Amino acid sequence: MENLDRLKAIFGGKEITLPHHIRILMSLKKEYGISEISYGEIIKMVHDKGEQSAKMRDFLKNEVLKLLYECGECPLHLAECHTQKVPGDGDWNSPLMLIGEGPGFEEDKQGKPFVGRAGQLLTAILNKLNIDRKKVYITNVVKCRPPMNRTPQSKEIKACKRILELELEFIAPKVIITLGSVPLNYFKPNSSIMQSRGQWIYKRGFWIMPTFHPAYILRQGGETLKRVKWQVWGDFNKAIEKVRELSDYKFN
Repeated sequence: MENLDRLKAIFGGKEITLPHHIRILMSLKKEYGISEISYGEIIKMVHDKGEQSAKMRDFLKNEVLKLLYECGECPLHLAECHTQKVPGDGDWNSPLMLIGEGPGFEEDKQGKPFVGRAGQLLTAILNKLNIDRKKVYITNVVKCRPPMNRTPQSKEIKACKRILELELEFIAPKVIITLGSVPLNYFKPNSSIMQSRGQWIYKRGFWIMPTFHPAYILRQGGETLKRVKWQVWGDFNKAIEKVRELSDYKFN
């Protein structure tokens, strides 16, 4: 990589370890002959309209996928319940990102996030909001299925962090809906989903709306089920309202 070689020369030939997002953006600049412009300008260019911007987003997506499929940072990829990595899915130009905890049985089987019972409920919620699921970006904190669908451990979250961080960097959503306690605590450690649900968090330039995971809804019954459904419905509506306030993106 020409720019990396130049940096090594500046630092007297010492090995330079650059963050993954910088390395990928340097590759992007070389691939598309982009001149010396700032980081923010590159991200803006990536999210512009037009064929070249779409190709640039595909380039970034493929680079992130390479890192994901090569990842062996934690034992989850060796677990018997794991058959394949489950990358995020959806529009890399979407201002809305939904983040869950980790893939379950159906997600591991199909290689896509939120395709089991909880995913079907999530899709139903989006449909009622007149939102095409393909027009949002849906991902998980960890990309490999934990045994027995247990909650991801802190060491697994730390190991998988670089992939989620690349998604956040390159997709640059304006609004994030966190589904469950794991993604909530990713952004705001030591938080209670019961106390934080429905309350805006503004962090790192993201408007974050915590709500319950669809699987939690499926475990409820009676009056509790009705209450939880209305709570989640309200949270999603607040998030969509915020997206429309911040952008003119079309969800269908």
